[in-house]
Amino acid sequence: MAASINQSTVINNIEFAQKALEIHGIIPLLQFSRLRDLLAGQEGELDCRLSGGKDANNSAYLQLEAKGTLPLMCQRCLQPFDFDIDIDVRYRIVRDETQMPAPEDESDDEDFLLSQTEMPVLGLVEDELLLALPIAPKHEDDSCVDASGGVNADAYKKPNPFARLEALKSK
Repeated sequence: MAASINQSTVINNIEFAQKALEIHGIIPLLQFSRLRDLLAGQEGELDCRLSGGKDANNSAYLQLEAKGTLPLMCQRCLQPFDFDIDIDVRYRIVRDETQMPAPEDESDDEDFLLSQTEMPVLGLVEDELLLALPIAPKHEDDSCVDASGGVNADAYKKPNPFARLEALKSK
């Protein structure tokens, strides 16, 4: 069964995984209330897919994939730029917290979700988007623009601290 993701999509995540269901949707950025304040604009959308299943150990899992472009504000030049998002996360569903490993034993390869009878899908997608954002968003190196629209890479290069010594050496 393939359904669509929207604002009101709520699933029983353990049942969703056990039945190997899948939902897919193009989600407008306007629907993400917590993400909205961090964006430079509201235009755009994400292509999201959530699928369930069981692995070789018969453990239920959810697989979340989200791709799109977020309009962010560069913290260096204060101009908007497009930030590409490509999320692919697998969650192992556990019945309670005792089935989760201790924080020091956790691996980066596996994430966990508690079993929920009413899990909002949009909330899960938004959580992953927030985690994928850079702490200080900025253009790629040397691609910031100044107010006139020209490249302003020199403004961000640090001066050589030994330039004065070089001048004294040549005297």
